[in-house]
Parts: sequence; C-alpha cells; structure tokens
Amino acid sequence: MKVKKFLPFLLLIALIATTLMPMSTNASTDLADGEYSISYTVLHSDNDSASIANDYWEKPAKIIVKDGKMDVQMTINHSSWVTEFKVHNQDVRVLSTDQSNDKRTVQFPVSDLSNPLAANIHVIVKDINYDHGYTVRFSFDQNSLQALSVPQNNNTNASSSNSESETEEVVSGSQSPSATNNVASENVSNPQTSDTTQIVIFIILIALTGFVLMRNFNAQKI
Repeated sequence: MKVKKFLPFLLLIALIATTLMPMSTNASTDLADGEYSISYTVLHSDNDSASIANDYWEKPAKIIVKDGKMDVQMTINHSSWVTEFKVHNQDVRVLSTDQSNDKRTVQFPVSDLSNPLAANIHVIVKDINYDHGYTVRFSFDQNSLQALSVPQNNNTNASSSNSESETEEVVSGSQSPSATNNVASENVSNPQTSDTTQIVIFIILIALTGFVLMRNFNAQKI
C-alpha cells in the first residue's frame, strides 16, 4: 500500500526530469542562419574557475550559422605564445594572422553552446622558460548572444520592397544600434517558444498528479 501511495510522486519526478532536460539545449540548436556575437570564458579542465589562458582569448566570439551548422571564430592575442590550439583533437583553422599585434583569428565547428567545450592548447613563453600543454574548456554565455547579421529573405512579396530595403540596411550594419538590437532580440528569442511549451506541459502534469492524489485520498476515506 505504501508503494502505491508514493507512486504518483515518483511519476511526477520522472516526468519533470524528462520535461526540463531539453530546455538547456534549445537556445544553441535553434539559431537561424546568420552571424552572432557571444561572450565566453576559458575555464580550467577540472573546475569552473577561469584559466590564465582566458586573458589570451579576446571577447566576444563570433558564431556563424549556415544550413543549421555552427562555426565559432575567436581571436587570440599573444598569438606567438599559443603554439597549438585543437578542438576535438583537430587543429583549428587559421583565418588570419596579425604579426604586428601578435594576434590571429581562428575558426572551428561547434554543435552545442550550452555545455563547456574542451580544447587542447600548448603555451610556450621562452622569456620565462615556460613550456606547457594542457586542456581548457570554453564556457559560452548564452544570455549574451546577439545577432550581428541575418540573411535576406528572398521569398518576401515584392509589394513589401520598402521593408526589405530596411532589413538590408540593418544587415549591412548601417542602421542605428537600436535597430540592430531589435534584430538580435527577434532572432535569439525564438527558442523561448519551446521553453514556454514545456512550462505549460509541466503545469498540466502537476494538475494531473494532483487529481490522482485527491482521488486516491478520497478512495481511502471511503
């Protein structure tokens, strides 16, 4: 009898867990094609404190989404010190090198922004006889995600050509910052729709569980 009494509670816990787990990944997988900026922190491999390498990676990073696939662009200062940078055991792609400022910009694919991304780096500082390779983790701040540009909608009706031209100005960066922020909020907030749906499901589950508990309670009284 005791097992049956607590069965609804166990069912509720299981349903809540399965309902809430996907909520942390929606923001990183539902991005529309375009370019975004995002802040991040370089963490130690075994804890969530910032690594000293955090100072070598400039913020924010750029996220490029095309056909549902994401790439990250990062700029490294003290580039001559960071002799190796690998993600998923693959060397990152070097896009450009600025030797006068000792910087380089790199790019690599990423599938998820909600979890820290492990990477291997090698740092050599000859002046202090420092030579060490280690693992770091990139933790992306999804709350800082902002749209930089969005692709032009080629399917827009010809009668709305004025609004199309305004969109093109925002994409090219010639519009005011407030307009750019509006585009950012429009694109980044899309994943919240799925979050709202899950909250509604969560409320329904609570209501159903409450109904079952009340029915069992009344049955015991009879």
